[in-house]
Amino acid sequence: MNKFKKASLCGVLAMAMMVSVFAGCGKVDGTKTALAVGDEKVSLGTAGFFLRYQQASTTYMLKQYGLSSGTFWSNQYSAATSSQDAMTYGDNLKNSVKDTIVQDVLLRAHASDYSVTIPDELATQIEDAAKTTYEKNQKKLDKMGVSQDNIKEVLELQTYQQLMFEPMTADTDTNVTDDEAKQSSITYARIALTKTDSSTGTTTDATDDEKATYKKELEELLTQVKDSGDVANADMKTMASNLDSTNIACTTYSYGADDTVMPDSVIDAANSLSDGEIYDGVIDTGDYYYLVRMDKTFDKDATESKKQDIVSQRKQTNYNKKLQEWKDAVQVVEESPWKKLEVNDTDAYTELVASSSVSSSSAVSGSSVTSSSAAASGSSTVSSSGR
Repeated sequence: MNKFKKASLCGVLAMAMMVSVFAGCGKVDGTKTALAVGDEKVSLGTAGFFLRYQQASTTYMLKQYGLSSGTFWSNQYSAATSSQDAMTYGDNLKNSVKDTIVQDVLLRAHASDYSVTIPDELATQIEDAAKTTYEKNQKKLDKMGVSQDNIKEVLELQTYQQLMFEPMTADTDTNVTDDEAKQSSITYARIALTKTDSSTGTTTDATDDEKATYKKELEELLTQVKDSGDVANADMKTMASNLDSTNIACTTYSYGADDTVMPDSVIDAANSLSDGEIYDGVIDTGDYYYLVRMDKTFDKDATESKKQDIVSQRKQTNYNKKLQEWKDAVQVVEESPWKKLEVNDTDAYTELVASSSVSSSSAVSGSSVTSSSAAASGSSTVSSSGR
């Protein structure tokens, strides 16, 4: 049995802790098949609850950030192309949820390959959470065709998603050499050679006179650093802030051979330096003037951090490859009940959130939801809106 940390438990149970306001007309038969993933059948009750949960959670987050005006789901997400029809944000969410359901069903189906089962303690908590959620929202859920077992299944699917990652990536090569991960650290000061009007958003190039002034300011900073008597430890940030100019930005930065952020000319200048040396001149990248000091040609801490990033990337690639192989090996069929589901602004699915909340992020699907602990605490309240 795979050990499941308590820290992950909140994320798994977050779905049952969500309390939504469901709307719509007519009663749905949740026992019908919505999706067929090879031989596995996903009922409309399970698929529908998953979809409406994501819709409610997303709607809630959008409102928290003032991004939802009430017509969000019907807005165009992408225009029609030769290979696909135009899509709304609602269409995109539905497709994303379908992909996540398919992936979770496959993870559950292959769990035995990795001797993964849901721990008894967690299984009991999932059962209790599903029961509480259903009882607190029974009328609305019955109308949607969602049973207690459907909620339980959704929670179990999400649990397998979390339990399977480590076993599936256990064969990943975690050996990363210093050469592969080597990071150098610099301190740089720079001035932008463009200006943006805050009122109009229009960007214009600095004039020749302005450029001459900016270059002179960085040259003054360079002189101060060199005259400090301790170039390696000179506080460039404080020195820059003490200049009359407010244009200079100064910070530290670590980079490796695969860096695509810092301009090549800056990297080349930095690589010509030894520890504690400052480049004797202002570097013009076209968009900025730079002043750069090499702090550490080999930054041990930054290199160790990069090693962890590389291992994480390898694990994710390994995981994604296995998932894709499973997907390629099965046929996914969208049955009529799933095709009839719509995500629009007519039928509202919103969320009531208690004062205590937890956040759950899916490393696999990339989705993030905020959900309340109301169901678990028994403080849930449901009311309806829409037609």
